[in-house]
Amino acid sequence: MSASREKKIRQELAQAGIPDIKDIRAKEEREKQRKANLLYGGIAIAFVVVAAALILWNSGVFQRNATAISIEGEKYSVSEVSYYYYNAFNTVANSNAASYLSLDTSKPANQQTMDSTDYMFMGLTAEENEEYPTWHQYFMDVAKDNMIQVTMLCKAAKENNISWNDEMQDEFDATMESLKGYAKETGTSVSSYLKMVFGGDITLSTFKDILKDNVIASHYSASYAEKLSYSDDAIEKYYNEHKDQFDVVDHEYIYFKATADATTDAEGNTVAATDDENAAAEAKAKAAAEDALERYENGESLEEIAKDYDIGTYSAQPTGSYYGDTISTWLFDADREAGDKTILNNSTYYYVVGFNSRGRQEYNTVNARHILVMLDTTGLDSTADDYATKLQAVKDAAKTEADKILQEYKDGEQTAEAFGALANKYSDDGGSNTNGGLYTQITKGYMVPEFNDWIFDESRQLGDTDIIFVESSNYSGYHVMYFDGVDLPYWKAQVENTLRNEEFTAWGEALVKDVTAEEHNGIKHVG
Repeated sequence: MSASREKKIRQELAQAGIPDIKDIRAKEEREKQRKANLLYGGIAIAFVVVAAALILWNSGVFQRNATAISIEGEKYSVSEVSYYYYNAFNTVANSNAASYLSLDTSKPANQQTMDSTDYMFMGLTAEENEEYPTWHQYFMDVAKDNMIQVTMLCKAAKENNISWNDEMQDEFDATMESLKGYAKETGTSVSSYLKMVFGGDITLSTFKDILKDNVIASHYSASYAEKLSYSDDAIEKYYNEHKDQFDVVDHEYIYFKATADATTDAEGNTVAATDDENAAAEAKAKAAAEDALERYENGESLEEIAKDYDIGTYSAQPTGSYYGDTISTWLFDADREAGDKTILNNSTYYYVVGFNSRGRQEYNTVNARHILVMLDTTGLDSTADDYATKLQAVKDAAKTEADKILQEYKDGEQTAEAFGALANKYSDDGGSNTNGGLYTQITKGYMVPEFNDWIFDESRQLGDTDIIFVESSNYSGYHVMYFDGVDLPYWKAQVENTLRNEEFTAWGEALVKDVTAEEHNGIKHVG
């Protein structure tokens, strides 16, 4: 298997919530050994019968087939529920917020209670005096919600004559191929790998059935969303009713720090500022703001004024949004006019603010395809004397690969579809290497600077191609670029997507409304 293919497999599985399992293989081996020790030879026939039954029980046959949940008459086994349970677990355990959460993956989830920090990071809310659930309860609730959603989507798909097709089969086959490749890379079978990731009750056949359901559910929901469209009049009407949500304001300000800094005592301990020190800092900030406003009103620029204050910092904001805070509330006042100036303050700063203009962002969003060739720096020692030389060799190899891909495109049909096929074949970008490398309605500043500057170059034309290099803390590599044209104006794309999201969300909520997951005896074997 090539290094490029291995990287692509890792990215695909990571996006699916499937983690690297090398660190838990030893645990599985210990468990297998424990189970093997259950049977002893040279024992009476009667005991052998009992032992055989015990082996069957420990094999998980009874547990995994026991009904754990039923939804709208559809029964789900322990094996099926376990998939969704561990998928929820893996999503949390491998998230960027994992280090901030109370979850300890080395301990049983049913022995760990969530706290307020967990709720904040998970986007949950709690009623006053409400007891926080265990992590096990949380994972089970997420599993149930996801199962209800998939169940109802599959049911609706069937009612709307959405059946298995070639596109679904291709997606299914690609996922299974990726899974097989990653299992091989980690030195285990697909079945063993699935058990390590989704618990000992999962089987390959169960996983395939679940995958098919998810593919159908995904395609049906996507087909519904794609059919949602809105007239120009509907978009304009919604915009006029929600201007604060979409408008931006061009403004600038100086902010003056109105609190005193903490100090450090002789022993190195932090000493908080006293009330008197904070009061003095606030008075100084207020006086500075009043002086700066007077100068600003007399024609001096805020940027130049800020240079005269050690507690003042200047900021220009050409596309400020409404957040409901002190500054944006003043800026988005319906009576605000160009040239308005004022002093605003909160508990931390005094602001001298100038309003320039308000409006919607009219520039066109753009569509672009790309093929990412990442630098494979695996094994390089950044502290070694020859690091720079070896890194350059890696860059050269990646550039050579990018050049070959672009040349393959130029030697072919030179269409968007042809470029897309190459993206699906070669790209290391897991976010776009199954849809032809395509990103649509890209806004200014959304992509990394090199990518952004290329696609928003004023001279850019439909079908333009190029190779650019991007270096970042997360990944570095060469992008084979293809410009796929301009799209809707930014404000219009915002409104249309908001309308689509609202209608799609309402549709999804109606689909699962009043649908519950009924627990059965097998539920005790999940988690």
